[in-house]
Amino acid sequence: MAIVTEPNITAPTEPHIYEGKQVIINGNRLLFNAKDDDILLYSNTYLGFSTNGSIHFDTGDTEKDCFFVINTPDIYLGLNGEAYPTEPGVLGDALETVLNDLIDYLYSDLIIFLRSEYRQRIPGGSTLGVSSSVKFNNLRKKLDIIRKTLKDFKSNTVKLT
Repeated sequence: MAIVTEPNITAPTEPHIYEGKQVIINGNRLLFNAKDDDILLYSNTYLGFSTNGSIHFDTGDTEKDCFFVINTPDIYLGLNGEAYPTEPGVLGDALETVLNDLIDYLYSDLIIFLRSEYRQRIPGGSTLGVSSSVKFNNLRKKLDIIRKTLKDFKSNTVKLT
């Protein structure tokens, strides 16, 4: 398990406590619309979004030109009470490859080894008992089921590097 240190994150100073020059725009509804180009927001320390409702980031409908990029050394999704998450994300394709390799090993090497070892221990004969053969076949079926569910763990929308 990787050791994750909790980040040193503090919230921005609230507007009514801040002791410096600031601009406050207050209205029942605010709309910023850039008709021909971008809207850019810059801040030296924090850029905070806060609402009592939901925050939505919407892009267009085509995958080619529409995506959501977050470029930062660390991303924290969710909180555990007030604590930051410590469980690392998983690279789905890489994990799927390793798990498939593990299932292949269990299939090709371990089951064959156990089957041959079990066969040698049967008193008075070299044939595998029916109940043991069923158990090995059931193990293979369970491994097949696990292999089929591996793709279900991967997100269709979240990509990691």
